[in-house]
Amino acid sequence: MMGVYIKCQNKTISDIIFQLRKEKNLTYAELEELTGVSSAVLHKIESGVTKHPEYKTVRALARALPVHYEQIIKAYIEEEGGVETLFEILRDIVASGENVSLIPMAALRLLQSSQKKTEESLQRLFEFTETLNDDSLRVLLHTVIIKYSRERGLPSFVGKGIFKKYLIIRSNLSLLEETFREGEEILHYTDFLSQEEKCIYYYRMALHAYALKKYDKCIELGKSGHGVDTTHNNLKEQVALAICNSFWQQSNYKALEEHIQLYEKLNYQIIIDRLKIFRAMILARTDRYMESLPLLWECLDEVQGDKRLPRLNLLLEVLLQINDDSSVEKLISSDEEQLFPYENATPYQYSEIGKYYKFKGAFFIKKGRANQAVETYLKGVKYYGKIGSYQDIVELSYDIFSSLCSDKNIINLGLLEEVKKVYNGIINKGEA
Repeated sequence: MMGVYIKCQNKTISDIIFQLRKEKNLTYAELEELTGVSSAVLHKIESGVTKHPEYKTVRALARALPVHYEQIIKAYIEEEGGVETLFEILRDIVASGENVSLIPMAALRLLQSSQKKTEESLQRLFEFTETLNDDSLRVLLHTVIIKYSRERGLPSFVGKGIFKKYLIIRSNLSLLEETFREGEEILHYTDFLSQEEKCIYYYRMALHAYALKKYDKCIELGKSGHGVDTTHNNLKEQVALAICNSFWQQSNYKALEEHIQLYEKLNYQIIIDRLKIFRAMILARTDRYMESLPLLWECLDEVQGDKRLPRLNLLLEVLLQINDDSSVEKLISSDEEQLFPYENATPYQYSEIGKYYKFKGAFFIKKGRANQAVETYLKGVKYYGKIGSYQDIVELSYDIFSSLCSDKNIINLGLLEEVKKVYNGIINKGEA
């Protein structure tokens, strides 16, 4: 009986009670027993004597009839204009963890209420949103705040809303490009952020840009953050490292050396700890391979666990260049899983895992082990797919199909099916 769906949309509470009784053939006494709301109150609501019942009455009805909860509360929200009542409804919906579709509706109605000034209601909703632990709900409410503030020309709330939303959505590694574009909009609203928020924004966007290989933007955003940050903190040093790595990726070794010296003078420990590896990196990328090798081996032995992976990749790159196959085979035959981060991997770490498989696959191709090469390249594709790094995926695609064509005897249906499965996943979901 409880599964019967009330065939009414956008109707009043009285309409819902009438149709509920009609479809279930209930008397007022039976409905009272079911809901805990007295027959007299139910009769007044249904007959229209009580045009807008108290929320506690409607809440009792809705909770007793969970199948119809959304319809009942939606009908009530549409008629309610009291800010305090609407906040109470919003808190109840959030606490229940269900009927999430009602949250934007309740939030919008309380913003539209004429009982409070728009700015006051926005600020209160903003503060309420920041108390929530559920990121998806926070994004939902910040989206309401942003849209409503835009429509009323309130840039301070637009800026704050986009900033808070960006800090949440940037964690979706498969949508890095899209979330970066959303983050760029905040550049128009930085005047409405506090100094601390500006620093966090510039720093997070700089690291985001680096993950997307937007090295010019990483440098620009990172320096903007350094320009407003008067403190000394770990995030500030991480961005300094990203700036240095961006210059290296751009082959701008003069700027790299200048910034290494600058950050060393500023006592950035994250740079000081890497002076040797930076020197090795510069030697390796200026074709002084034999000079770089002793430093690279030393740097590799200085760190353990997943911190070894970027240094291992640089060493593998040089060893492949000088055709030191025995050293490469020794390195890739070790327990590689200990090199990978187990939890909360960053886009940079996923990129380094993909790069490792790229070098490993290249070695297998060189040694004529095409089957192993394809399987290895596919692992790299999957990790690049986690961060939506499609440029790297395209490059590996060429390597994969070159491998498949390199020896007529290596092709097997199982491997081809695996290739198709991975690439269909990329096309359909935007990730491997």
